[in-house]
Amino acid sequence: MKKVLTLLLALAMMLCLVACTGSGAEETKPSANTGLQVGYAKINVTPSYSVGLSGYSDAESRLSEGFVTYIYATCLAFTEGEETILLYTVDSIAMERDNAEKFRKLITEATGIPGDKIFFGATHAHSCPLKSGQYLQDLGNWVVEGAQKALADRAPAKMFAGTHELEGMNFVRHYEMVDGTYAGSNFGDFSKAIVGYATESDPQMVLVKFDYEDESKKDVLMVNWQAHPDSGSELGRNQIAASWVGPLRDELEKLSGMQVAYFTGASGNQNKDSRIAADTNNLNWKAYGEKMGQLTNDALSCLQPVPGAGIKTTRQMFAAEIDHSWDHMLPQAKEVYNLWKSLDKSTADALGKTYGFTSSYQARAIITRANMGATTELEINAFSIGGIGFTTGTYEMFSDHGLYVKENSPFDVTFIITGNSGYIPTPEAFEYRSYEADTGYFAPTTGQKLAEAYVEMLKQVQ
Repeated sequence: MKKVLTLLLALAMMLCLVACTGSGAEETKPSANTGLQVGYAKINVTPSYSVGLSGYSDAESRLSEGFVTYIYATCLAFTEGEETILLYTVDSIAMERDNAEKFRKLITEATGIPGDKIFFGATHAHSCPLKSGQYLQDLGNWVVEGAQKALADRAPAKMFAGTHELEGMNFVRHYEMVDGTYAGSNFGDFSKAIVGYATESDPQMVLVKFDYEDESKKDVLMVNWQAHPDSGSELGRNQIAASWVGPLRDELEKLSGMQVAYFTGASGNQNKDSRIAADTNNLNWKAYGEKMGQLTNDALSCLQPVPGAGIKTTRQMFAAEIDHSWDHMLPQAKEVYNLWKSLDKSTADALGKTYGFTSSYQARAIITRANMGATTELEINAFSIGGIGFTTGTYEMFSDHGLYVKENSPFDVTFIITGNSGYIPTPEAFEYRSYEADTGYFAPTTGQKLAEAYVEMLKQVQ
């Protein structure tokens, strides 16, 4: 009998030793709790050295000369039962697929969280560093640090969500003229009177709050707003900045006392710097951000408890069709582009217009598209936390398609997260020759097919 007891005791000690010396992935698990646990980390990712800035066609010539606002990467960790996911939003023009994959590998090595459970969004601020060279390496280290801190910060939390409409605070940048023609965003004939918009904007703000059981911890607020965070000339062309997103976060954190994560939504055809006279035209980037922070704080009364539980995820590669309708103009496009590079853009634009191009930018896009295949793969994701549906992508979805996803989503509240690896316009944008349709890569039907794919993915994670 003593031998049996001794063997059982030794076996128990061995099992305990194995449990206490597991892998890094096991060490990321929180204390036993069947409910939702949430962690938050906000990492300063402002470089201390000069770096190329993104967001404009001449990005290679835009080297930073300091900063106007700090820029950040925010990481949220969610755990329920055996499922853990990480969600990032980075002050950046985009989180491209290749870079996202590099970061996922680093994060997985450091935390054990699988790559298909790591999701990225970007605030789409234009005056942020290019993710290359030394900055790419530094940003990789920073996002790993964010994951580690967010995982360590996890604690039980209750979830609340709601939507609130802010009419007049964002609007599309495609306009209908008095003679029935259209003027599209950055380019177009604005000599005629503007009578309205060519498409529909999405005034809905989506808010998700995590209320910690531990009253000593600051609660977390996720903000999803469909507006284009362009930098505006008043920021300074070579200054690093988070655009109006920075003041929005600062003001909201001050007023609400919460930790804030901002996510840009379907904003491919929206911009506060509209050519139509509106209240927002009288606000500079800082004032606009602070105003948005105040309005967001006022909207917190819309929050309601979220029923349901559990975390579900899905990911797929979407075959996005490339627009090859201008391939026959490739020789002319090369002529315009070479003139642009050797002389000046205005001269190249003038030549391009003789060929029917809206700008030198379109000439360059024609060259790029001609070298692409019939389709290109886009990574698209959907996940749910409790009763809230989320989608993520790395391109600029138009507000029309974002509205379609929300209207057809099986969730009462749907959080759409985008970035920018190319515009995905509506068919109408191709008809009125919008800047995005002329300079983007994708064919007219791509956006609607993408929106439909998102709806199906949301049904899978319901």
